[in-house]
Amino acid sequence: MKVLVSPEFSAKLSSLNVDEIRHLSAFITDAENTEKSDFLSSNRYGLTLLGNDIYNANIDSARLYFTINEDKDGDYVLLLDVSSTHSLPTRKVGGFFSSNNPKTNSSINPNINSSINPRINSSINPRINSSINPRINSSINPRINSSLNPRINSSINPKINSSINPRINSSINPKLNTSLNPRFNRSYGGPYLYNTKLSQEAFVVKANEKVDLIFGPDSELISILVSANDQIKTEFNLNNEWIGYFVKASDQVWLRYDQNNEWVGFLV
Repeated sequence: MKVLVSPEFSAKLSSLNVDEIRHLSAFITDAENTEKSDFLSSNRYGLTLLGNDIYNANIDSARLYFTINEDKDGDYVLLLDVSSTHSLPTRKVGGFFSSNNPKTNSSINPNINSSINPRINSSINPRINSSINPRINSSINPRINSSLNPRINSSINPKINSSINPRINSSINPKLNTSLNPRFNRSYGGPYLYNTKLSQEAFVVKANEKVDLIFGPDSELISILVSANDQIKTEFNLNNEWIGYFVKASDQVWLRYDQNNEWVGFLV
């Protein structure tokens, strides 16, 4: 089989050590000299099918992600991504590194900046401002506005729309696309989810213009955000049940509320 590489894969090669490069070269040689069926049935690299025809292989202390396709010349291997476990950045206590850290930047800390604190600024408090309260404003209530309800609107339902399902679309899966994973990519910009005590709880990946995905520290999908308008995002659990919403407080900060209109955190 031919072996091709993606730009993302090429950019990651510099992170590999000498032994990992040597094992990667052996992997490529094996792929070039082996038929598809024999290669996939081999136990040499601990191959695992992750979904959407994406495979994971263990290359010494690195993890290789690839797919196998076919063109007019036959089968070919496309190397998608590689990550080295020998040099993973150490996760800081309290969350991943973020250049927008509310603990050090008072402008994005609601506990210090009164303009983004709903207990002080009534315009971003849904208990006072009914226009941002889904219980009062039916246009942003997914139980009333079916366009915001993934159980009715299949375009925002990851179980139906594969383009926003990270188990199928590897480009939005931080386990496969390490550029979206703050554990591997220190420069990942978030946004990150914090509770009101400034503890980092999760990070967000944009699926499309309407839908965002919230992942926990282990890169497991935990909830889904659907944009209701420029000021409101509604939040659903993995069973497509409405569990809360976010209100835009500034260009950088979104406040998180539960269904009882309790302020429980924020995105930045």
